[in-house]
Order: sequence, then structure tokens, then C-alpha cells
Amino acid sequence: FWLKLYFAGCQFCFQFEGVQCLHQMPSKATVIVADVPEQVPTAPVEEKITTVYWNICGLGQVPRYALEIAGVEYVDVRVEAGEAGTPDYKQVWQQRKDSMNGTTTFPNLPYLLDGDVGLSQSGAILRYIGRKFNLMGDASTVHLVDLVLEQMADFDKESTVLSYSSVDGLKNYCVNTLPGRLKSWSSLIGEKPFLTGDVVTVADLKFYETMRKLKLIEAHPEVNTETIKSFPTLEAFVDRVEALPAIQAYQASAAFMARPLNNPHAQFR
Repeated sequence: FWLKLYFAGCQFCFQFEGVQCLHQMPSKATVIVADVPEQVPTAPVEEKITTVYWNICGLGQVPRYALEIAGVEYVDVRVEAGEAGTPDYKQVWQQRKDSMNGTTTFPNLPYLLDGDVGLSQSGAILRYIGRKFNLMGDASTVHLVDLVLEQMADFDKESTVLSYSSVDGLKNYCVNTLPGRLKSWSSLIGEKPFLTGDVVTVADLKFYETMRKLKLIEAHPEVNTETIKSFPTLEAFVDRVEALPAIQAYQASAAFMARPLNNPHAQFR
């Protein structure tokens, strides 16, 4: 049943003296697009860590970043939602969900499969990856990583909910609410390279993806705001994350999906 869409990374990479090739660190993701229920896995694919989510960025993007930073081979299954407003919308997942046979205790998207581990809930997935691959920071700051992940869940949800309901609401949010939110995050970063210190954690990746999304929202012609540009500390943070070799290589690879951010019934994708 498996259709392997592509391996990320370039097989035809030429290096020239004095030029660094991004594909020296190619993505280790195998991307699979699932458009029938049988393609949605109930066990790790090829015994590799397997992530499963809709064929969008959404809550699936940050676990992808974390696995890229970890440098491990993994399988990224992206479930097609179909056309919004039709009887088949999201049915690939709904039909499979009813026959997950204990794959996870609470079947939902996203979920992660790793050996005998079956785990849903995006926060739990990020913490699992973080603990396994040393992306939770050191013992003195791990509580801050937990704090940021919890706070980010609320912050990210604000713009996500509006993306599904109203572009006008997004503009109002960027003008009236976002400045106060970003002021708090800018204060947290301060002079540090990352949110909790000198090393990147899953919390940084979660914050980065939300900032990337907000920049896309602000660039929308019907929103057309520049709130983020008023916070150079945050812009420098975004640049710093994108300069990480693993993230830079991933975003230059065929596996990276910049958009859509949300499912087809959203007003802003």
C-alpha cells in the first residue's frame, strides 16, 4: 500500500571551491502522502520513527524540525484531507481512526510511532522527541522549556483559530493583540541566542514556526501589517533558527513544506 513520494536531499549536488553545499546535511525524511485509509500506518514504517499528520504544516511541522535537528532517519506520513465541503472531506483519517487497534490510546492527528511507543498530542510528541534526542535543554532550564511549550500552545492557537474564521480578524489581531504578545516574547529572549539559553530546544522550534506563520499572515494583502518588524530581537531569533545547518538544509530540500499552514476549509492557508 505504501507510496514513497520522495527522499529528501539532492542526489545531483556539485561542490565548488569556496562554496558550501546545503546538501552536505540532507534531510533524512521519507515523505509519504496517504490518500487512502490503508496508507495511514498503525506501526512504525520500516522500523523508523514515524510521524503522521495532515498534509499541511499545522501541528506537524515542529516535530519535523525536531527530528531534522536530531539528525535521525524518520518517515513523515502526510494524510490528504480532500476537498472541503464534500462528503469525502477528512474521510481518509476518519475511516482509519476507527481501526487503529490500540496504536495510540487516544487516536488523533498528529501522532508518533517509535518502536512500541504510540503517542498522540503535539505537546507530548515534542517532549518525547526532546527527551530522546537531548532537545529539552539542561536540567537547570528544562522547566522553562515546559513553560514555553505550554504558553506557545495558547499563543499559536490564537492566530490559528482566526485563520479558520476570518482574514479581517487576523488583521485586527496583528494590529491590536500581537504587539503585546511579541513584547513579552522579546523580553524573554533578551540577549540570549535562544529562548532558554545557549542551546536550541523544542521550545525554540515551536516559537520559530509560529513566528514564521505570523510573518506569512502579516504579508497577506488583506492584512498588510508589519508588527514583527518592530521587534528586531525576534527577527534576529528567526534568522538564527533558519541558519541552523539542519534547518537550513531541510528548508532547501524537497521534503520541506512551507505551505499550506492549515486545512482546506481555512480562510487563510
